[in-house]
Amino acid sequence: MSRNIIKTFLAAALFGLILAGCKKDEPIGGTATQSLANEWWVQILVDGSPVAPDFFKLGTYNIATNVNNQMWIDDFRQIWPFKIKVDVNAEGKTFSASNAASEYSNITVTVTNGKVLTNAAKGPISKAVTDSLYFEAVFSDDPGTTYQFTGYARTRFSEDDH
Repeated sequence: MSRNIIKTFLAAALFGLILAGCKKDEPIGGTATQSLANEWWVQILVDGSPVAPDFFKLGTYNIATNVNNQMWIDDFRQIWPFKIKVDVNAEGKTFSASNAASEYSNITVTVTNGKVLTNAAKGPISKAVTDSLYFEAVFSDDPGTTYQFTGYARTRFSEDDH
């Protein structure tokens, strides 16, 4: 065998080994509560009237164990402050909690009538279709008041961010 044939054979063998060692990475899957997870712009109401003119950012996301029956609701210390675990029906896109302890403060929060409605809202400026969020909350340090949280998922258009 000539030297060029040996070099070609070795190069082809090395190339084959490199290709055999490469495998396509499996795509990263979503979380168990991804149908409910998002960043939201919410307004807070009492008896249908706004408590403040501002919208606040709120997050909903999976807990560390990534189960499909619990998630966090997090106000990023902007509102009350509260970060609580709620019970979830991921398929039905509903959630609730009874006296959930806040990670940020020494309060508990009861959440009722929590739901995400797919494509039920629009960004206020962009008019981009997005999801809607609603829930009612009673805070242990204000037990006689039911607050309604209502809002829309971030559209990622800067003009829709408050």
